[in-house]
Amino acid sequence: MTFWLVPIQEDMWDDIQTKGIYGYKSNLSKYIKKNDDIIFYVSKYYASRYGGKIVGIGKVVSDWYYDETPLYPEEKVRNRAVFPHRVKVEIWVTGACDVKSLIGKISLVEDAVQLPKYLRNAPANLGRPILDSDAKVMEECLRQTAYD
Repeated sequence: MTFWLVPIQEDMWDDIQTKGIYGYKSNLSKYIKKNDDIIFYVSKYYASRYGGKIVGIGKVVSDWYYDETPLYPEEKVRNRAVFPHRVKVEIWVTGACDVKSLIGKISLVEDAVQLPKYLRNAPANLGRPILDSDAKVMEECLRQTAYD
């Protein structure tokens, strides 16, 4: 099992959960494959509730496909796809785990001063998969902060 960390906009999270689709601006198929797991991190930009938090983990259940149908709030406002490279996901755990609370517990963050560099772009962690041990710590944190 391979885990990937991806940053998302806060307003995308509801649609990812309800529609079961994650989208990105470019094709991530060389990294994220069917049966991999995606760890969703909400970036702080324009976030009011979940900024700086890991909010869920989902299993990739399809291959990547291209779809220009506006799906996410930003796309609906612009009336065009901003994240047309998409994959179907089944979310299997949710919560609101503050990334800063994981510093010292996970090896992902090698330099806490430079935390943002590990959380940007997709996949995050400088394009590397997340270690299984780090993913377990993140999952545990999500379960402890679960919400309905």
